[in-house]
Amino acid sequence: MKRYLAIVVAFAMIFSMTACGRASKLFEGNTSQDGQTNQAVEDESQLKAGFLFPSGNDAPDTVSHVEGIRKMQSETGLTDSQIVIKTNITKEQYESEIDALVEKGCDIIFAKSADSEEAMVAAAQKYPEVQFCQEDGKKAQKSGLSNYHNFYVKLYEAYYMAGIAAGMKMNEMLNDGKVSSYNCVIGFAATRENAENISCINGFSLGVKSVCTQASVLVRYVGSKEDYDADGECARQLIAAGAHMMCQRTFTAAIATVCAENDVPVVGNEVNMINTAPNEAITSTTADWSVYYTYAVNALLEQKEIDTDWCGGYKEGAVLLTQFNDKILADGTIDRVAEAEAQLRKGELSVFKTENFTIDGESLESLVENNGNYKKYKTYLKDGVFRESYKRSAPVMKFLIDGVSVSTGNYLEEEPQEATTEENQ
Repeated sequence: MKRYLAIVVAFAMIFSMTACGRASKLFEGNTSQDGQTNQAVEDESQLKAGFLFPSGNDAPDTVSHVEGIRKMQSETGLTDSQIVIKTNITKEQYESEIDALVEKGCDIIFAKSADSEEAMVAAAQKYPEVQFCQEDGKKAQKSGLSNYHNFYVKLYEAYYMAGIAAGMKMNEMLNDGKVSSYNCVIGFAATRENAENISCINGFSLGVKSVCTQASVLVRYVGSKEDYDADGECARQLIAAGAHMMCQRTFTAAIATVCAENDVPVVGNEVNMINTAPNEAITSTTADWSVYYTYAVNALLEQKEIDTDWCGGYKEGAVLLTQFNDKILADGTIDRVAEAEAQLRKGELSVFKTENFTIDGESLESLVENNGNYKKYKTYLKDGVFRESYKRSAPVMKFLIDGVSVSTGNYLEEEPQEATTEENQ
């Protein structure tokens, strides 16, 4: 039954990537089954792909993408000499780093950060013979450029599945008397308040409520990305505010570490967190980026057009959950998740079916017709479903559904200050 992909964080797979924006090969060389190094592709005329990541080599999101690159290589036959990866790229460096990739002969360039889109659009205009693919971008359709593309994944579908697993665990905790119906709260730590995170938060909440109607979700925004200390503080604040379980849309292991210290079940993001929280990590949401990388590279190899906007979910195999943790998993979870997965793939389940949620007590349909702030969502509504990532790959959802609230207060006791000399006198 356990057919979910376990993302193995192996430093060996990324040790050859050089940080601080320097280019390097992904691996020193592919080896065949007989152990001989494959040197077949050294011809500079062969297709070459470049990748730009804002994070370091060991950051969970970089690790997830590198895993996707490895799988893409296996599917397409590209060797290490045809892959160039640059990490730790800052917003100010994108223009020069893209130029450097073009100079190295890259025929297709992938960029992950929203900070890179302006530079990627400009580069697509400057280098019409090169294909540019921007993750979570928003300008491909408006740009009118045939060599500029946006792509993303329906990560909210994975969060819905994770919500089912979390809801099943919460039911178990309710039945065991570890929580009661009035404090059945799950904390959700997210980097910032944006559509990408909000769609995941809402998807997670709906997954939870599909099996545990008593649960509510308490969100807290970290305000930054890849800040270990800030992530840890966010987790501690949510636990102090009454969260008995945690979910994250952040990019460090701090949330899982704090949960392990406090015996709080947790759903991770990007990579398997079981090593960090052996008795607390339930599973993690993740994307299989190889699905898009393989699609785009094959399109180029076959001289086919790449979609202007591409977005894949469970149906395409682009999102999934990592390994489930037997030590903490509630009975029946795997079967319940597998059933929902199958329904998603067949188109029998829609995460954002509007009859399943309200906003401030009103239906989305009513708000679209009567509230000017929601009219922009009208084209996303069809047959009782809010079709996220329908018109463009990047999410657009910027409203939180009922059952989800935001935490901003300080719930941690302040450290007692030492008395001043005057007070001691």
